[in-house]
Amino acid sequence: MRTYETIFILKSTLTTEEQEKHIEFYKENITSHGGEIVKVDVWGKQNLAYPIEKQTEGFYVLIQFKAESSYINNELEKRYQFNEDVLRYVIVMLDEKKFKLNPRKEPVRKERPADKAGKAKNENGEEVEDIQEENISMEEAQTQE
Repeated sequence: MRTYETIFILKSTLTTEEQEKHIEFYKENITSHGGEIVKVDVWGKQNLAYPIEKQTEGFYVLIQFKAESSYINNELEKRYQFNEDVLRYVIVMLDEKKFKLNPRKEPVRKERPADKAGKAKNENGEEVEDIQEENISMEEAQTQE
């Protein structure tokens, strides 16, 4: 069994009960075909990037699950295609080695010590005044030649 992630967008005009009904339908469909639900994340109503079927908002749902590839091709895609309340969907196979199923944690950033007052630094962290002095001394060396 492989790990997959699917995101689907429901019409925003559906009631809360209808939205829950669709989410439960897809969860039960996955488990009834030998799959295992890993995570369900309901993103809620979001603005669409462009209108789809005259809709400007959609109800987003993300489901991570484990299943056989034959189920994805034969069953799940057909269920999405024949459901008129689903505006768009995508199914992606996850690489378990590169993608951990736990959400990412933001790295802890260490604060830098305060820079010396009055001395600016460039991208490399070098003080700008030192670089200017080096440039002047190089110009002087060229004029002396």
